[in-house]
Amino acid sequence: MARAAALAVAVIAVNLAAAPYDWHAISWIAYAPFIAATIDLQPRRAAAVGWLYGVVATGTLFSWLVDTIVLFSNIPAIGAWGVLLLFGMAFGSPYALLGMAPGILRRRLGSGWVLAFAATWVLVEYLWSFIVLFPYYHGVTLWRFPATLQIVSVTGIWGLSFLVVWVNAAVVEAGSRRIWGPLLAPAWTWVAVTCWGAWRVTEIERTLVNAPTVRLAQLQTEVGMVERMAGSSSDIFADWSSLTAAVPPGAADLIVWPEGGCPYDMNAGKAADAVAEMARRTGAAMVVGGGTRQRIPDPAMGEDRVRHFNSVFFLDATGKTLGRYDKMVPLPFGEYLPLAETFPILADWIQGPGNFRAGTVPVVAELGVANVAAPICYEAILGRFCRNFPTADLLVNGTNDAWYGDTAGPHQHAMLAAIRATELGVPLIRSAYTGVSFVVEPHGHVLYETDLFERVARIVTVRKAHLPTLYAKLGDWFVAACAIGLALSWRLSSQTPARRAPHATPKGGALGGGCKDEGDPKGPPAPAR
Repeated sequence: MARAAALAVAVIAVNLAAAPYDWHAISWIAYAPFIAATIDLQPRRAAAVGWLYGVVATGTLFSWLVDTIVLFSNIPAIGAWGVLLLFGMAFGSPYALLGMAPGILRRRLGSGWVLAFAATWVLVEYLWSFIVLFPYYHGVTLWRFPATLQIVSVTGIWGLSFLVVWVNAAVVEAGSRRIWGPLLAPAWTWVAVTCWGAWRVTEIERTLVNAPTVRLAQLQTEVGMVERMAGSSSDIFADWSSLTAAVPPGAADLIVWPEGGCPYDMNAGKAADAVAEMARRTGAAMVVGGGTRQRIPDPAMGEDRVRHFNSVFFLDATGKTLGRYDKMVPLPFGEYLPLAETFPILADWIQGPGNFRAGTVPVVAELGVANVAAPICYEAILGRFCRNFPTADLLVNGTNDAWYGDTAGPHQHAMLAAIRATELGVPLIRSAYTGVSFVVEPHGHVLYETDLFERVARIVTVRKAHLPTLYAKLGDWFVAACAIGLALSWRLSSQTPARRAPHATPKGGALGGGCKDEGDPKGPPAPAR
């Protein structure tokens, strides 16, 4: 019963720590109940308990998927809940390893397990980010706490996840031993990181005070995907055109339309001409999310093959198109259906996903007002991907989160993307179709945040500065350090770990009673010789 209660508390805590609730302080103890519930179990049972936690935690955190599936596919509600269960079972699988790790590491490394477990968590989180379509980083829940957030400029998000898990593991170790010692190292590390981060925030603010500014026309519509799909493309285009018409000539330097803002192909036709005229009228450069239809002649068949791309088009203030960026990481099951070309019948069974190709070139457009990179939608939650734009001094992330409705989905997506500004040292403009839109400065301050389904047409100021960061230069070096440190600690540890451990965890473990140190004089007597 105590174990089940601990897992329930851990599930609730992980949801409250994340957006839209943003109880960031709870992050420091959110995972302790999960660790405590598994640390005293044998590996096989610990894996099962960990996986169960992962299924429930992942399922509740991403429960907004049900609304999206029901509204925009041919799968009924009961099937959508089934999909969510399968999603939780698959995406919760890393927690099986994380459930086994505390006990194994503690038996091998003694009190050193707390650091080793944090490193293990980072490695699992990193490797899993290559597999899943929507990776989740546990340190990201501190996105609204700039002082501690600054560590990501050095380590990437991995250092913040490491610190959060280290504190949680130390809480479990301190609680099981009933001493404060295990908490001292992570506590002082947090103090050092936060004090340095506060200093860095102050220094960046001094730089931004004198930085050049960009006048941004922040646009957002209240028209959701249900209404959009029921209407016509001309209605959609007219809606974004009317928002742009509210921008007085000369009032803005940059106008952004989000992903899908232009429902027509922008590489040719009247839509491109109309957008160019808007740029000329306002005297502003434009970044416009739209489609690209690429026709490739096929002489053998006597017709063209058509390839579709999810794109962003860059126009200068004269209306000239300077180029386009094609999304390089299409979203599985959203923008394409995996294996659909190999098994065409899948497209008949699962209706809804698009058929977009992946782009191949990271583009930075020189718009005069700024050098702009425009990662599309969930590309902005991938730190390693956003390092592909090293010369950009402004990141413009256009996304269409209207697919997720009025759920936690848009808030979580925004939370995961916001970290990029501090990691890479450049301002991030997030332009979401129906929200959440905002500007994030290089030190993590979130400005001009919009509500979901709020109609917005206003001029805001973006302070432009490109500040060098170690993460931008070296990438995921911290993950490699965790792997090396974990391997060395395991290699150098004693082959008789019971002698190194300050105590062995009995059956009662962290959640039960009857704990006795291995050297307890009241324990069983040594066998007679």
